[in-house]
Amino acid sequence: MKSFLTVPRIPALLVGVLLGSLSAPPLLGEARAAAQRDPNRIVAEIRQIQVQLATLVEAQTALTGAVERLLEDREEQLTADRRSRAETKNTLERMERSVATLDEAFRDTGERLSALMVEVESVREAQRRAAILGAGTGEAADTSPPDGEEAGESTEGSDSPDADESSPEGDPEEEATVLDQPSVSEVYLQADADYLQGRYDLALNGFERVADQGGELADNARYLMGECLLAQDRLDPALEQFEIVIRDFPDSSKHAEAWYKKGLILGRMGHESDAREIFEDILDVFAGTTAARLAQRELDAMPPRDPGV
Repeated sequence: MKSFLTVPRIPALLVGVLLGSLSAPPLLGEARAAAQRDPNRIVAEIRQIQVQLATLVEAQTALTGAVERLLEDREEQLTADRRSRAETKNTLERMERSVATLDEAFRDTGERLSALMVEVESVREAQRRAAILGAGTGEAADTSPPDGEEAGESTEGSDSPDADESSPEGDPEEEATVLDQPSVSEVYLQADADYLQGRYDLALNGFERVADQGGELADNARYLMGECLLAQDRLDPALEQFEIVIRDFPDSSKHAEAWYKKGLILGRMGHESDAREIFEDILDVFAGTTAARLAQRELDAMPPRDPGV
């Protein structure tokens, strides 16, 4: 035990250095290995990088070309859109001019129709007078004198103007059977021409005659009577005519329009809630019709419904 304590101790610092030298990596050996690396491997890596770079350049070139083509296509599309809008605008302008021309032609046709109806009425009146006076027919006219003597036969040449003026008028019953009365369709056409020309009183009388006689034109006549009265701002009688169409002609082509006119008149009278209800019913019952489109337009123009109602 004593001898062991007397052995000289190795300095701790020296021991640490020795141990560190044994555990440290061989730095000089790695540096020498790196210096001796194969040059061909380095060249191969450089070539691989160059290939990747060329691929990237090629992809970039292709992408740039695609973008340029997209821009060209977009420009062509914009040009085509501008051209299409210009053509559409020109088409609309031509259509507007055509509509204006048709409208003018329609007015001219109405005027000519009215003039022709007047001329026809004048001819018919002349035929009535000729039938009454026996002018140009060769038949004897009723020229019985007041004292009851029988009428003599008409002399030749009785169609002269002097003879027409000197001949008395015939019996009213005979006149009613001889006269060429205008047909219902003729009366309707004349009334329609008067309505288009704004002669509402004349049109109203004509349509009333057609409506009173009944037939296939009665419902249209009643509806147009309401239109004439509405054009004159006579709301109450106009409403009455439209209600007649609704009540008495449920299968009429004017049925939906009569409902619309009723709602329109009620709105003008201040009954907005009733008018709104009618317009909403029209959208349900007569969907897709002109009356439905007009009713929707009126609903859109109305103020929003009060939530408390």
